[in-house]
Amino acid sequence: METTASDETSVSAQKVLKRQKKQARREAKLMLAIEAAKKDLKKVQKKQSKALARLEERSSTLHTLEARLEELRAQSPQAATGAEQTSLLSEETRLPEGSVVMIDAAKMDALP
Repeated sequence: METTASDETSVSAQKVLKRQKKQARREAKLMLAIEAAKKDLKKVQKKQSKALARLEERSSTLHTLEARLEELRAQSPQAATGAEQTSLLSEETRLPEGSVVMIDAAKMDALP
């Protein structure tokens, strides 16, 4: 049998149609992947903005607490040195039983 021109054109038209369908499937898959990536990106950006808000809030709280501490220290400079002495005393009282603590006589005069 001879192949006619019309048979050849129909075969080539089928090949072209097949390629177009294949490309359409690829494009559809890529479009789905792009939509999923956009969705993931939006989700991550939302998490990032929440984390940034938490960071700013905690940073603000830290600065407020530091300012209050400085204010307290500025109001009573003796309180800071008194706190150090009491912490030293409390450390000495935490020693195990039977321990001997030797304190310099000059330090004993300074204790309350």
